[in-house]
Amino acid sequence: MDQKTVFSQMQQFGTEWFKLFTESTNRFTAALAEVEKYEKQCVAQAVSAVDEAGRVAKEAIGATEQISAQWRKAVNEYAQRTLEMLTPKN
Repeated sequence: MDQKTVFSQMQQFGTEWFKLFTESTNRFTAALAEVEKYEKQCVAQAVSAVDEAGRVAKEAIGATEQISAQWRKAVNEYAQRTLEMLTPKN
């Protein structure tokens, strides 16, 4: 094999290798862009879930507060009625 042939083949190999490397890099960059897209979706869903959990927790606290207020009112009314029933009437 003469030097021209060897040099030509080396150039072809270099060109093909660079082409392969460029294509691989482009695919890797595209894959990273997809990862970023999915990551943003996951973060948005997580933020939404946290917001929803906060809303539900606030509603539960409000409901608990209402139930507690109603319970206190009912217990007070029953205590007053009991006291009235036990108080002698002259």
